[in-house]
Amino acid sequence: MKFVGLVVCGAGALGSVLLSPAVANAEAVQCVSTSGQQMTVVEPAAACGSAVEDRGTAAAYGLGGIGYAKSIGGASALGVGVSGGVGASEGTGGVPAALGLGPGSVAIVSVERGSLSLAIAGTGSNALVADVDQGVVCAGSAALAWNALSGVACVATPVGVFSTR
Repeated sequence: MKFVGLVVCGAGALGSVLLSPAVANAEAVQCVSTSGQQMTVVEPAAACGSAVEDRGTAAAYGLGGIGYAKSIGGASALGVGVSGGVGASEGTGGVPAALGLGPGSVAIVSVERGSLSLAIAGTGSNALVADVDQGVVCAGSAALAWNALSGVACVATPVGVFSTR
């Protein structure tokens, strides 16, 4: 029953994040790096940064927000900040992805090894995915964090925070 509640609340949180209003005419910047490259773009209303230590790819997008991605050891990292949000990801191997969607949202993924790690935060909410032994954290009313390697996930909704731990 707990799992069903997590799925239902997760769908509701994700829906509210995806349907939240965006800022019109948001400034867009992108940073994409491969093999040993790094890139930074700072504009008045958006910023991004990407870096790859050895091999892999890192893509960061600031759509009226701040995005950052760092790849180590072949990871495919993604960080997206939209409409005042911050999305920052860093990982060794796997696919770390962080999306901050809306004012005051912060989504962070920082994993040393992994497969897929996903953090999505909506307006005024926070989502964090850390290493397997450290887990995931969700706060606010619209957040989702999932570490596929450990199978641990959490969802923050207007009615509370639900976790598989």
